[in-house]
Amino acid sequence: MANLDQIRTIVIVMMENRSFDHMLGYLSLPPFNRKDVNGLSTNAAWLTQFTNTDQGQSYQPFLSLDPFDMPSEFDPPHERANMALNLGALQNGKYAMNGFVSGIPPDISNDPQVRKLVMSYFGADQVPTNNFFAENFVICDNWFASLPAGTQPNRLMSMGGYSRIDINHDILPDQDLVYDWLNRKGISWCVYHQGIPFFTMMLRWIPEIIDNKHFRSFGTHGENFESDLMNTPPDELPQVIFVEPTYQDAPHLGFGTDEHAPAGVSNGQEFLMQVYNAVTNSPEFWKSSVMIVDYDENGGFFDHVSPPMIPTNPRSDAEWAGDAKPLSSLGVRTPGYIISPFVKPGSVNHALFDHTSVLKFLGEKFGGGSYSPDVDPRAVESLSVVLDFDNPILQPKSAPALDGYLAQRPPPADVTVPNVNTQLQAGFQKALSNLKQQGVDESHPKFGELVSAVKSVIP
Repeated sequence: MANLDQIRTIVIVMMENRSFDHMLGYLSLPPFNRKDVNGLSTNAAWLTQFTNTDQGQSYQPFLSLDPFDMPSEFDPPHERANMALNLGALQNGKYAMNGFVSGIPPDISNDPQVRKLVMSYFGADQVPTNNFFAENFVICDNWFASLPAGTQPNRLMSMGGYSRIDINHDILPDQDLVYDWLNRKGISWCVYHQGIPFFTMMLRWIPEIIDNKHFRSFGTHGENFESDLMNTPPDELPQVIFVEPTYQDAPHLGFGTDEHAPAGVSNGQEFLMQVYNAVTNSPEFWKSSVMIVDYDENGGFFDHVSPPMIPTNPRSDAEWAGDAKPLSSLGVRTPGYIISPFVKPGSVNHALFDHTSVLKFLGEKFGGGSYSPDVDPRAVESLSVVLDFDNPILQPKSAPALDGYLAQRPPPADVTVPNVNTQLQAGFQKALSNLKQQGVDESHPKFGELVSAVKSVIP
C-alpha cells in the first residue's frame, strides 16, 4: 500500500452516462495513434467484430462533430435489462458488445440517424477538457461501472460499496453512504453542488442538504468553490470534497452540466474545467491534492471492451428486481482521470478499476487500509496504484481557454423541468418537492431561485 501522507485532500467528481470509447477512444486513432490506450481502431477485422446491426442496417463507430446538443428526448435507456441487450451474447467469458443500437426501444426513437448516435465518439476538438486531462495527467482505460445497470445503482455502489437496488427508483432506499463512513471515522467532508444534490433523493439527507455545513453551493461558475480553496488554509478545508454538476434529469436553471444525454457534452467540459481551475489556482491546495473524475455508467453508448466477470450479489436487505438474481459482471467501461501532483503526466494506467476503487483508496487513506466487508474483497484495485510521489507536478499546466468552443453551443433555457419519462426524473422532481415540504422557499440562499422558477410546474 502506498504511503499517502503527502495527500491532504481528495476531490471526487462523478459525471453522467458516457463510455470510454465515446469520450476517449479517439486517442488510439490518427493523428494521436497512442498505442498505450485501449481505444478505437480502424482495423477491418476489429470493425467487423464490433459492428452493431439494427433493422437491417450495420453501424460502426463514427466521429461526431457536434458536442453541443443531441436530438430532444434522446436518452438511451440503460437499466439492467437494457444493459443486458447492449452487451450481447456471452461466449467464452466475453460479451459480444454488439447490441447498443438494436437495444434501443422503438419508443425512444425509430429514426436510424438518431438510433446510431450511440455508436458515435468525439475527437479532441469536441472534448477539449478531456483531451487536456489526457495530455497532462493520467487516464484509466480499464475502469468499469460497478454494475451493468443504471444511474442510481451505480452511484450507490460508488458512494457506499453496495446497492440495495438494481434499477432506478423515484426515491432512494436508505443505506449507508461514504458520508456516514467519513463521519464515523471523524474525517471532514463537504459536497459542493451546482444544482440539486443527488442524495436529495435519499430523504434523511434533506435537512443537511438544506443547511450549508456539509452541502455548499458550488456557484454558477464555480466561484464559491474556488473562493473557499483560495481563501481557506488547506488544513481547515474538508479532507474529502465531492463536487456535483447540475443534473440534466433534475429541474435546473441554465445548463445541465453532467453530460447526460440528450444534453451535449460541452457544458460538462466547461464544468470540469471550472473544477480544475479551482483546484489548481491555489498552489498551497494543489500541492497536496488528488482530484478524481469518473462517470457513473455508459448511458447506452458503445464501448468495445467486454466487462470483467466480477459478480455482485444482492445483500439480504436488497430490493432487487428479477428474483434478486446476482449481476455476473461489471458494467460497461467508463472514462476515469486522476489529476494530481502525484501522477505521471500524459500517462495511461491499465489497472482494473470500478467505482469502489475510490472507496478502497479512501479506506487506505483514512480507514487503516480497510473500507468495508463489501468493498475490501472486491477484485479491483485501489486508485492508489496510479500515484507516483517521486516527481511531483509542482506547476500544473494552465487550462486552455474554451471561449470559442463554448460560443458554438445553443443558449440555455432559463429553467428546465424535464418531462417525467424515467424514474430518475421522477425522483429529482420529488426531491425538489420534499425540499419545499421541509421549509425551502423562494428566499432560500441555495435553492430559492430554482423554487421560484418552477413554482408553477412543481407544487
